[in-house]
Amino acid sequence: MQEKQSKGFVYIVGAGPGDPYLLTLKGLKALRKADVILYDRLVNIHMLDFANENCEKIFVGKEPTKNRFPQEEINKLILKYALEGKTVVRLKGGDPYVFGRGSEEALFLFEHKIPFEVIPGVTAGLGASAYAGIPLTHRSTVTQVLFLTAHEDPTKPESQLELQAIAKMRNTTVVIYMGASNLGSIVDELIKSGMNPNSISAIVENATTPKQKTFTGKLKELPKIARKNNLKPPLVTIISPCAVFSKNLNWFENKPLFGKKIVTTRAIDQSRKLFAMLTEEGCEIVPFPVFSTKMIEIEPPVIYDIEQKFDWMIFTSSNGVRYFMANVKDEIFKPNFQKVKIAAIGEKTAEELAKYNFYVNFVPSAYNSDAFIEEFRKLYNLKKARVLRIKGTFENDPISDFLKRECRIYSTLDVYEIIKENPSKEEINELLNSNPDAIIFTASITVKYFFEIVGERKAKSFLNKIKVFSIGPMTQNALLKKGVKKVYSSYLHTLEGVIELMKEVYEKEEK
Repeated sequence: MQEKQSKGFVYIVGAGPGDPYLLTLKGLKALRKADVILYDRLVNIHMLDFANENCEKIFVGKEPTKNRFPQEEINKLILKYALEGKTVVRLKGGDPYVFGRGSEEALFLFEHKIPFEVIPGVTAGLGASAYAGIPLTHRSTVTQVLFLTAHEDPTKPESQLELQAIAKMRNTTVVIYMGASNLGSIVDELIKSGMNPNSISAIVENATTPKQKTFTGKLKELPKIARKNNLKPPLVTIISPCAVFSKNLNWFENKPLFGKKIVTTRAIDQSRKLFAMLTEEGCEIVPFPVFSTKMIEIEPPVIYDIEQKFDWMIFTSSNGVRYFMANVKDEIFKPNFQKVKIAAIGEKTAEELAKYNFYVNFVPSAYNSDAFIEEFRKLYNLKKARVLRIKGTFENDPISDFLKRECRIYSTLDVYEIIKENPSKEEINELLNSNPDAIIFTASITVKYFFEIVGERKAKSFLNKIKVFSIGPMTQNALLKKGVKKVYSSYLHTLEGVIELMKEVYEKEEK
């Protein structure tokens, strides 16, 4: 007799208005355990990176003028996966219970006896308020807040908006959702019903995203502002005395990197930190990974023989550390490498080693081959040294040439494979036509592969039209050799250093 399959579990999760880092911790936890994610059109696609790698991600978005996925079909999909015993996340823009259809989905699950939870999200009105610098309340002026939707259920016999009553409210902030198509008629009705036409108001387009735009003006001017600037959904309209504060409190749109479109070339699985940093600065990210990495399985005897055969282990990157330690699997007989000295090229590599309790004997003062070679040679007698370099499958570089020449024994251990990406012509053309402001290169290998993928002539032309940032001098030199005329190089040789350099460059331009 076949065992009855247990029902799955559904999380209805609010994704917030656009910034992926406005997701709640509880929402993040749900995403990480999900087998299936059904996500809406307004969900930031980078939020899906939080999910586990085996999670199935299904787009079920609706366009403003047409429904790609009718609600009934979405309900059927949720039910299908739940009945298969899977953990389902229904990821919805904003908050599930504020002008969305989260309550309908929850009732549907209740009726079908599917266990569920609803995890709140930052609703668009709150996100727009905070990111546009418009407090929804202020002790001296506003004591109540009203949220209303301008996009009601079309099957209703008549509108349920009580605009005449709303127009008579005082000391009130009115937040209007989804008002792009009928903002004019709502404003007209409010003014006709007694609301002051000169009330300070604002429209926030694409709130909390790098495309956010905030427009302030009098209530009567809002329809004209929307037409003149060709404003498109998603829009949040805020009618409030507090809109006057936006000039001073709009911190988001005043960030030095706000709205800048930045191309990244790192492998996707290594880009989460960079994406987070760029998002925090208000950048629009254009991922164009030129390589990926894959662990190379090392036979245990090779790992265990290191202490007997070598005096030094040299780690070139954080990747090398992670993939090396992934190969050290035997918890009972784990080598401690106490007899081997450790060198790390770069502070971040040293920090990664420290996570595994390695004592690092040598880190060069600068993150480049010249500093490593000069300082390593001065500090240590290499004539009798037996050196093992832990690395990926990249070609020899000046450090390899130096160690091979100076050391008694020099060997390498490739612990991860570097695989060049193979994007389609359409994807390459999409990049070339994306009109970015800048691009970031984080290693010489990213330069090599970028030119091979895009083509030497096209890559050079593309890069000489935008700002090019490198993580350090080795990467900078690789770009200059390719004919890139101007390359900004981080003096800290870290991702944090690159971001700080970008801010400095753009702040100088503003002055």
